[in-house]
Amino acid sequence: MSEKRSLKELIATLQKAIYGGDLTDEVLVSAISDLARLGYQYDDETYPPLKNTESFTDCSGDTPRNLAEALLWKLGKWKSYKKFAANYVLDDSEATKTDVVFFAFAKHLRNKNNPIYDQHAIRALWAICGKLTSEERAKCKSLLFDGKQKWKQSGSGGDTIDCYELFVKHMDDLVKAGSGTTKGRIDRLLMPLGQAIKRSTGSHEKFSELCGWRRDG
Repeated sequence: MSEKRSLKELIATLQKAIYGGDLTDEVLVSAISDLARLGYQYDDETYPPLKNTESFTDCSGDTPRNLAEALLWKLGKWKSYKKFAANYVLDDSEATKTDVVFFAFAKHLRNKNNPIYDQHAIRALWAICGKLTSEERAKCKSLLFDGKQKWKQSGSGGDTIDCYELFVKHMDDLVKAGSGTTKGRIDRLLMPLGQAIKRSTGSHEKFSELCGWRRDG
């Protein structure tokens, strides 16, 4: 069986599970294993487990004070780091259209109930969750596809914040509906699934075909 055929069947299985309120931990583990056999899996070496992140503090000053901060300075990321740290510390911080992914990650580190979010995660959720409204699907399309209906390099545009908010809402719903399901487990599915989908489809038309949508999704 070809990779694209296997991926299409996996997406269909997940769509059915979510539609029936049956996205159990067992279903997720099986789907994650199927993706791994196709060569797509969460890279634990690159992304080792995050531990005790709720107790992090912002000790940054006007200049780097340790090796990690010095590396960020060298990479030209000092201002981004300072904004990231502020998003972590401040309860009332808000995302902007250009920093949603890092904002979401800062909030995840502060509280694991906030899901990890990026272009791959929203792409995968869009593919498998038939509970998105037509307006929400249109926002996902605007975020991820360019004017030529090709995948963007990364999510961008005027709907970046709205897409994060709809992602959080549907992730909450999936956990509530699932049996023993956690956001951490779902994250380990969404990241590699979103990568697989992007690499297997070059256009919105091909993406729709992979997801089994008869009309614009």
